[in-house]
Amino acid sequence: MKIDLHTHTKKCKSGDAPTREITPNYFCEILASTEVGIIAITNHNVFDLAQFREIEDGLKGGVQVWPGIELDVIEQGSRGHLLVIVSPTKAATFSDVVEKLTLNSTPGNFTTTIGSILQSFEPLKPLYVAHYKQKIPNISDVALEALIAGTANPSRVIKEVTNSISAGIYISHGHASIYGSDIHDWSAYENESVNLPDLRLPVESFEHFCLLLEKDPTTINTALDKKVAEDLVLTPFEDDTRLGLRVFNDINVIFGPKGTGKSCILSAIAKHYSEVGIDASVYTSASDRLDAIFDTKGRDISLNLSSYGINYCKDEIETLRRTSEADITSVGKYVNYFRSQTANKNAKKIKIKNIDTEDESPSRRQFGVFNEGSKKAAEFLEFLTGHPSVQKVMTSEELEKLIGSVTDLFRRLGEERWKSFSSWKEIYLLNAAIEKFRTEVERKTGDPAKPTTPGFRDYALNRARIAANATEVLKCVDSLIPIQSESVGSLGRNKGNLELVTEFTFQNGSITDSELNKLKGVKKGSQKQFVKTVREILRHVYKDDLFQYVAELNSVEDVEHIETVYELLLFKRYFAINGNHYAPSSGEASMVMLQKELETEKDIYILDEPERSLGNEYINDVIVPLLKERARAGKKVFISTHDANIAVRTLPYSSIYRCHGPGGYSTYIGNPFSNNLVNPEDRDDILDWKKVSMKTLEGGEEAFGERGKIYGNN
Repeated sequence: MKIDLHTHTKKCKSGDAPTREITPNYFCEILASTEVGIIAITNHNVFDLAQFREIEDGLKGGVQVWPGIELDVIEQGSRGHLLVIVSPTKAATFSDVVEKLTLNSTPGNFTTTIGSILQSFEPLKPLYVAHYKQKIPNISDVALEALIAGTANPSRVIKEVTNSISAGIYISHGHASIYGSDIHDWSAYENESVNLPDLRLPVESFEHFCLLLEKDPTTINTALDKKVAEDLVLTPFEDDTRLGLRVFNDINVIFGPKGTGKSCILSAIAKHYSEVGIDASVYTSASDRLDAIFDTKGRDISLNLSSYGINYCKDEIETLRRTSEADITSVGKYVNYFRSQTANKNAKKIKIKNIDTEDESPSRRQFGVFNEGSKKAAEFLEFLTGHPSVQKVMTSEELEKLIGSVTDLFRRLGEERWKSFSSWKEIYLLNAAIEKFRTEVERKTGDPAKPTTPGFRDYALNRARIAANATEVLKCVDSLIPIQSESVGSLGRNKGNLELVTEFTFQNGSITDSELNKLKGVKKGSQKQFVKTVREILRHVYKDDLFQYVAELNSVEDVEHIETVYELLLFKRYFAINGNHYAPSSGEASMVMLQKELETEKDIYILDEPERSLGNEYINDVIVPLLKERARAGKKVFISTHDANIAVRTLPYSSIYRCHGPGGYSTYIGNPFSNNLVNPEDRDDILDWKKVSMKTLEGGEEAFGERGKIYGNN
């Protein structure tokens, strides 16, 4: 949930942009498309109670809206802007105070002083947010000192800067700081809201927010108690010391000097969850494993050709390899038949030797039609009875009727399939019997039978089938397969997104690219020779030397392993940025491996010094948002780190500090919200979370300021 303490809904002064004007309905509509959970309306020198109520009603409690105003303040000749924000329970009183304070003036010419502001608003116990330094026009340090000295709640005075970086710098130097959108154009608010401060602890009201600013222990503990937590008892060290930890379904950070046992704690956490059946292992940076993890060598690579409409050509390849010439009946056989004089009396009586065979192809084709239709009907019936989507879009009565109709169709197709099959086989068996009788009569009597067919039809069909099979194989190996691209991870704003690119191509008989690897075990030379020979078969399919090339095909080395065109596939896999080959450095490999770990769906993430080899900018821009995203999803995240970007900017619900002193090793547990680290062995032994963090963590002072994005308190 995000917070925005500086917004405008009206064009009040001549310098205000017209795009600051927004209707209550549109305001509520825009807010619904963002993650903003708290918003304050702070128009220049004006508070519109009627508009506030309309917005409040429109948001229906989904977003907290707080009443406020942005005042022009002049103190000792210096002009600046100060936001005054109060509880929505005091909106009506606040409206009266504003009306009285701004009486007889316009938003464009109104000014006031710190003294008048304190006198008017202090009874309402407000929150003061002052423009500071680069936030123009800024409140002077003199005016701020007067404000802090005059208010009953100094912790509620916050300095507003322009962005999170500025807030971090000022807070690291002891300045309470925050920033808001100060929106000028509501059409851009959805995009701008992404950069607003995050709320890590649940805030139920304006009063609750103020208590958190004051670091009220009871309020903080109550907020923490609402988070899902678990108490662990571990024995991470060799001396069998027991360590009790309260961990959250959120970010839990372990930090401290090297050699204090942080990795041992992570290993103990992983062991604890593994023993209860939860997938938990410690992630450590190993940049040299990037190629293995993403399988750049393609050891486990595969491709479904059917997804691209490519035939595997199993039958076609088998037919090409086993094909032979179909005999043509020689003219001599006809001459012998007509010249012969039957001398055998029995042969004259056997008329079957002269019966012509019947063409079986029409019946065979008819069977194929009904057989295919029957299969499709069976598949559709299986879909109707088994796929959950059908039950969702059809009533039980509709489904029952449709299944009945398809079942009847399946039955009818089956009957016709059987009839056509029987007809085909009848002709087939009859022809076989005729051929057998002819052969036997000719053998027994020496009287030649009449040839059943000239054979040219079979000869021509055989050549046509060879041409069709070779054409189909070549059509498939000439197919183009789209390049596949998988996002590996971001290399930061400057370089962009690293991708894993996989290119597939078939050996077409002429490819010599050395970067291409064979997908299956067939040698690249054998693949090439196989396809070249198939092309020769097609080129010579109607020539006398055709079967010379069929013989060559069968003599190709490893030809018995080329059962489909899948065995003719080649591939190359490589990393790329914007389509161009890119070799990640070891640091960049660490980047993407950490992203992969965090983007893998798990319940528990255990990271041991994930910042190794990574730059601060990358950690802050990519890794920290990923960690927060996992935390928002309710995952347990355990991190051992020396990096302040991670230990501080993630605002962990639990901070575990390990140190070593004269008395041995010690463990302190706390969080940034209470700013305390407590020794569980001695509850009176308390350290300052901020001071320890800034002293221990790399980049601590700079990163520590990012806590200002939350509650604006140091």
